[in-house]
Amino acid sequence: MSTSTTIYCNNCGAPLDVEMNREFIFCQYCGSKNIIHTEGMKTNINIGDIDVKAKTDFESMISSVFYAIEIKDYKKAEDLSLAAIMSGCNNYLIYIAKAMIDLQKDDNAALFADMAKLRAFEQQDSNNRELSDAISKLMHYRGCNGVTVLHNATFHELMEWVTYCVEHGSDVNLHAGMNNVTPISIMFVPVSKSSSRLDGTPFIRNKAKVKEIRRYLMDHGASDRFRLGY
Repeated sequence: MSTSTTIYCNNCGAPLDVEMNREFIFCQYCGSKNIIHTEGMKTNINIGDIDVKAKTDFESMISSVFYAIEIKDYKKAEDLSLAAIMSGCNNYLIYIAKAMIDLQKDDNAALFADMAKLRAFEQQDSNNRELSDAISKLMHYRGCNGVTVLHNATFHELMEWVTYCVEHGSDVNLHAGMNNVTPISIMFVPVSKSSSRLDGTPFIRNKAKVKEIRRYLMDHGASDRFRLGY
């Protein structure tokens, strides 16, 4: 009886179960022909603009996480990412994936915890260009309602992360959500009267921090209409 293993489609990244004695397989998702490489069943894939080599079990798990994100199965992606971490995976790509999942789930506590992990990876390996490029690409990833890491950082008035995002190439003028908010204007979104019974004024926690963030973003190319007192 022949044994089987899992490879990943070179075109769409879908996981494919194949028998070891086969020379090729057609992807059941996109129809692409995949040549089977018998030496360790190695194959290169590209998911979400991030190149991944599926060689080890951890790398296979990471590939599956990115594929789940690609098909918008965020629950499965989260389960796979947590399983990888609990199994001892300490690859920066798993935290790139987790940050993408956090953005889709609007889980800001988890998002900035994962961003802290990525920053630590950078500090430990400052010459890793692939890591820096992956983080820069993450800065342009749009989560729930189209928001980015920078939108979340400004909304929660987190100056250290605002600076980090801008230094890694975030678009300071990117519009997101139904209100087309920018990273600056999201700090001034009025609180809804109908949902909160408040007077519709902006929900601002710390006026001094908002001023600091707004001025920093304006100094780095952000455009925004003048707001009294800021």
